[in-house]
Amino acid sequence: MKLAIIGCGEVGRLYAAAAAEAFDVVLCDSFPSPQARECARRLDVELKETIGQWLGEMDRVWACVPGDVAHSAAEAALPFLRSDAVYVDLSTATTAGKKEMGQRMSARNVAYVDAAIMGAIALTGLQTPILLAGPRAEISLADFATIRAPARALADGEPGDAMTLKLLRTVLTKGLEALGVECLIAAESQGVRDELYLVLDDINQAGFTQFLNAIVRTHVVHAERRSHEVHRAIAQLNEIGLPGTVLAGTSERYKQTIRSLRETPPTPGTADHIDSAVGWLLESTLARTEN
Repeated sequence: MKLAIIGCGEVGRLYAAAAAEAFDVVLCDSFPSPQARECARRLDVELKETIGQWLGEMDRVWACVPGDVAHSAAEAALPFLRSDAVYVDLSTATTAGKKEMGQRMSARNVAYVDAAIMGAIALTGLQTPILLAGPRAEISLADFATIRAPARALADGEPGDAMTLKLLRTVLTKGLEALGVECLIAAESQGVRDELYLVLDDINQAGFTQFLNAIVRTHVVHAERRSHEVHRAIAQLNEIGLPGTVLAGTSERYKQTIRSLRETPPTPGTADHIDSAVGWLLESTLARTEN
């Protein structure tokens, strides 16, 4: 089985090293770094610097390029791909971009699989989960199983669906990252960072998903009271000379919910279940956006 890996950054090199034992691997990078050249030398595989006719010999193509060049890489590859080839886009391209490329490749009878890496390769390496979407995702599922990379295919998923979920995950994880920065540097400046970890232990005990559902569900009831606490936290950060830019956005989210609670209050019991709570929050937010 011949596999081309386009893009020899951290992701490409990781999967190349894992795949070299099971596939006949060819690497491709337009501007190969010293690390890319060393990877090719160590694995004893060819490193090409241009996409061309040779791609027509490949059974599988894994695109491990940055999201901003994913479209151009796929466009360059498309004329050379065999109709029975499977093109796996592991980039962080936009949802719309992956949908469009899926359609373009489908028109040429080439299987396109949207693959979203759900985590940080730098932290968890080959064990970082991959979410797959596309009509032929089951083929890629088997390929990733061969290299012992954890992957899951969305039932009836279409190109773009995996990326949609990754970007939703980004809303949460990168928001938490920014809040974490604000919180930990503030704690460090006040000499209480070790104690802070102790007072966060209830979250560890609950489990993150359960904690997330609980705070969103009860937000419907307690947004106004909690907003006062947010204001006090903002004041504390200002007092120590570390104003929180992310926390300021948090305050605005609370203001939106408070306005909705006053103008279109939810029915009794809405906060009892996460489904009804999220439903009301979505409906009220869309109503405010449309107005």
